[in-house]
Amino acid sequence: MRTKLIIAGLLLVLLGAGVYWYSRGGTKLTDSDSLLLADFVNSTGDPVFEGALGEALAISLGQSPVLNLISPEKVAEALRSQGLAVHASVTRDLAAKLCQNLGATVYLTGSVAKDGRSYVLRLEAFRCATASEIASVKSEADSRDQAVHALGLAAAELRSQFGEDPATLQKFNLPLERATTSSLEALKAFTEGRRLSREQGAIEAVAPLKKAIEGDPRFALAYSNLAVSYYNLNQNALAADRIRQAFELADRQTVRDHLHITTLYYDLGTGDVQKAIASYKDWVQLYPRDDIAKGNLASEYFLIGDYEQAANFAQQALRLDPGSSAWYENVATAYIALLRLEEAQNVINQAFARKLDDAAMHSDLYALAFLQNDAVAMQREMDWSVGKPGGEDDMLALQADTEAYVGHVKKARELSRRAVEAAQSAQLAEPAAIWQGIAALREAAYGNMQEARTGADRVLEIAPKSRDAQTLASLVLARAGDARRAQSMMDDLSAAHISNTVVQSAWLPTIRAQAELIGQRPGKAIELLEVVKPYERGQLIGNLSYSCMVPAYLRGEAYLGAGQGPQAFAEFQKLIDSRGVVGNCWSGALALLGQARAQALSGSKSAAKNSYQRFFELWKSADADVPILKSARAEFAKLK
Repeated sequence: MRTKLIIAGLLLVLLGAGVYWYSRGGTKLTDSDSLLLADFVNSTGDPVFEGALGEALAISLGQSPVLNLISPEKVAEALRSQGLAVHASVTRDLAAKLCQNLGATVYLTGSVAKDGRSYVLRLEAFRCATASEIASVKSEADSRDQAVHALGLAAAELRSQFGEDPATLQKFNLPLERATTSSLEALKAFTEGRRLSREQGAIEAVAPLKKAIEGDPRFALAYSNLAVSYYNLNQNALAADRIRQAFELADRQTVRDHLHITTLYYDLGTGDVQKAIASYKDWVQLYPRDDIAKGNLASEYFLIGDYEQAANFAQQALRLDPGSSAWYENVATAYIALLRLEEAQNVINQAFARKLDDAAMHSDLYALAFLQNDAVAMQREMDWSVGKPGGEDDMLALQADTEAYVGHVKKARELSRRAVEAAQSAQLAEPAAIWQGIAALREAAYGNMQEARTGADRVLEIAPKSRDAQTLASLVLARAGDARRAQSMMDDLSAAHISNTVVQSAWLPTIRAQAELIGQRPGKAIELLEVVKPYERGQLIGNLSYSCMVPAYLRGEAYLGAGQGPQAFAEFQKLIDSRGVVGNCWSGALALLGQARAQALSGSKSAAKNSYQRFFELWKSADADVPILKSARAEFAKLK
């Protein structure tokens, strides 16, 4: 229904700003229309307006549950398809040309000019098919500091001219200087951080986002965007701190952003998976065309190992925004977990065809190459990563796992050392600690207990406050027999992460079960591991794209200790059946040995011999002094 202006109260509140509008025939937009924002024309001579007003306008219009804005990722893709740079200015003329490419029905232009001491902002909307003007708004601010508020008033009136229901407009219309910031300098830094995140990746976005917070310590969106950047860099403790700060600024969030920040708070801050999933579903229901809601919901399902649902929501996000590299990555990762390898490759190829590329895609390509036993392709991804911050350390860690998978422990140790150094050189402390922790756990699993203990100490030196670092170190110490230190760290983890689903329902029972195994109490270990079953296939460390399924592996060891061969065999079979989830993790290799031991325990001598030989074939070039290999050879000799 066509409505009149409903923001008169705001006009009275704002001193020194006015807004005027010109109706163009009562055009009403529906949820089937898409709106393309052109870049603001800045004729003030003040560079602080460059980019910042367009970002703020998108946030203001984005409050509407009925308007569909074309995302920056889609615009960048359209620019590339026209042979233009992704940061090319989208002028009025260019916007009109891009409409068809983007499936837009309306394009919107904006301008800011100085008139004496005042600033004049204009918004004009045009029908793509005819280039005819359908709405126009003029807003004035008496000072530079009032520009953001004046823009918010203009955006609200534009929504009214587009036919938005007055009740909806009133409910979803936070003043723009509260939804963002009244500081143009902070807004410009935030805009730059968002742009760099899209175009170059998370690591480049950190500095400008921190600058935005320095410019306005109450800038909620800057905190939440910085949290996401830290998360994507595996800096999870920093991500948790920043999202808590954003969450506390509830009065500085639009309804849409409040939903986003709340879900991130449950996800990155408290770690309450079920609350995060419920909040994401609320977001999806209120804003069904929001790709971020669905794409991030997919990430929650990765966490708990529901890869079918992860694929489902990642696909929905990708359909909504095929210009976002993150959704290609999520779809590909889910397909790999489900062993839909050809489809995963096709998805990555589609991203590359759109000129999208980042480190996570290459990690997926490496995973595909490993599962297809393609050493040339794995090396190609290694070569690609050299010198790339946030990419080289990840690839070195993946290659370390591959070497360890076939028993090349010394090579793996060296590659892990280099991965840690590469992460530290890029100022990525938590990833460095994770790579060190994974290496230490691998050493413990293979029986190199002194190396494992040293590695655990190193983990805590690198990132002593990191949840993932503490988790890995605690598990390593429990396996290495240092029950006192492991218990002390578990107590700290339990107290510090009381609402964290992964810590409370997955890791703590797993670490306690490991301690019970070392204490020769396999029945107690089996009991503890029962509650972990819903999460054992999940990505339980950081945002790694694979899972070692440690709980299932330990359950297999516990059944061996309890003399229950068939049950042990079934647990190790879980890892073999889940090759897409386990990838090149040590547990996948040792599952073969676990099955051999289970068959021997059950009296299936011939089958056990075959399984031992499969393991020996996998480890045919392994380092001869690996303790678990020595034990396996001794066990095989007794069978013969």
